[in-house]
Amino acid sequence: MNKPFVTALLLAATLGLAACDSEPQDKLDSAKKSLSDATQSVEEAAQKTQDAAEQKAEQLAEQTPTSTEIIDATNQAVEDAAQSTQDAAAVAKDELDDAIDASKEAAAQAKENIANAAADAKDSAKETAAEIKKESSDAIDAAKAKLHEATKPE
Repeated sequence: MNKPFVTALLLAATLGLAACDSEPQDKLDSAKKSLSDATQSVEEAAQKTQDAAEQKAEQLAEQTPTSTEIIDATNQAVEDAAQSTQDAAAVAKDELDDAIDASKEAAAQAKENIANAAADAKDSAKETAAEIKKESSDAIDAAKAKLHEATKPE
């Protein structure tokens, strides 16, 4: 935007200076030369601007990822996510297997404890029954002895 303004200003200044010249033909030749120089400057500026725009477009094209690169990156991200999911599933399976094993061990221990408690209760019941039988036998013997003493002829 500044270049066209500067070019127009240069052209006007050149024409102004050309108007101050004493000879009309010199003024016309000078004006033509100035106009030619100004045109050439504008063309050079336009060419430089075009070159800069093309260079910037090339830079942007180089920096912008292609569809293939985007697809490859997306596929890699999906593969990474799938692998993470598989890893997490494997860890969860291992933990579940450990929990099942621990549960089986606890069940076996509980079964053993119940069997031991039942055996202890059976033994205790046998001992108690034997004690009751003995005490009953002793009580019967004592009762017989008292009966015998009470019925004894005097």
